[in-house]
Amino acid sequence: MKKIISLITVLFSLMVFQGIECGEETIVTDVENTSLCSNSFIAFENSNNTQTIINTLYEEEQTSKNEQWMSFTATAYCPCEKCCGVWAKNRPDGIIYTASGEVAIEGITIAADWNELPSGTEIEIKDIGSRIVQDKGGAIKGNRIDVYFENHQEALNFGVQEVLVRVKE
Repeated sequence: MKKIISLITVLFSLMVFQGIECGEETIVTDVENTSLCSNSFIAFENSNNTQTIINTLYEEEQTSKNEQWMSFTATAYCPCEKCCGVWAKNRPDGIIYTASGEVAIEGITIAADWNELPSGTEIEIKDIGSRIVQDKGGAIKGNRIDVYFENHQEALNFGVQEVLVRVKE
């Protein structure tokens, strides 16, 4: 089905269209003087000699700077003294606070270099899921992230991985 849609897109794009904004629905009565954005889906509906062109960019083809995948080295940590050093001691009520002041939560918290990924940045780690930059660490510089786990064995099992990361908007 996508191949048919792509073929239709190419054929109609060759018809020298002008005047449609990407992502809008426009009623067109003069097909020869209308245009489409590249990489669009086109649907025609004939009613009263009027053609409706629905022009929608494919999501996977939209690329802004923040949607580009970047390569990062990922490690993991937990709240223990082996992972956190002196920061593991003297925690009020046993609560694990991150450098941003947020409570560390497995499945949400990651540490990153705040010059690369500022505190509060939501990212997607390919094949792992979404996380939020809430912490930082002395060894976390440049394109490195540290994924938070509740226990040490899970952090060890995660190991060191090369991952793809993109900033979510």
